Amino acid sequence: MIKSLIITHGSLGKELVKVCEKIFEKSIDIECICFDWKEDGTSAINKVEDFIEKNKEDKIMIFTDMFGGSPSNICFKFVNKNIEIITGINLPGLLKFITYRKKNMDFKKLAKIVKKGAIEGVNIIGEYLGEIK
Repeated sequence: MIKSLIITHGSLGKELVKVCEKIFEKSIDIECICFDWKEDGTSAINKVEDFIEKNKEDKIMIFTDMFGGSPSNICFKFVNKNIEIITGINLPGLLKFITYRKKNMDFKKLAKIVKKGAIEGVNIIGEYLGEIK
């Protein structure tokens, strides 16, 4: 089983999960940590450690909102063969994760699929429409 955690500035992660639940019309098993703007990160680190301890028998994919931001920085030390972190998560990437996570595939391959989905979800509409005069 692959467990997942999303940790973002403010409530962005919770909102992404809510949208996924609306799209899939069911509850989505992704825990959220909302990084408090005023804290030093200690509370968030403790929550991540608790999540990892509670799910130590499973593979864990952690999503953060931005590479180099506090949520991702506090998670880097947890990366190992059973824990991967994907930064810059967006709705297309999260939908890709939810769609593929229960398929019997290599954990690292799943991470690459999610990354690709997130990247491909970013487009410039003008490039599709051509030059508008």
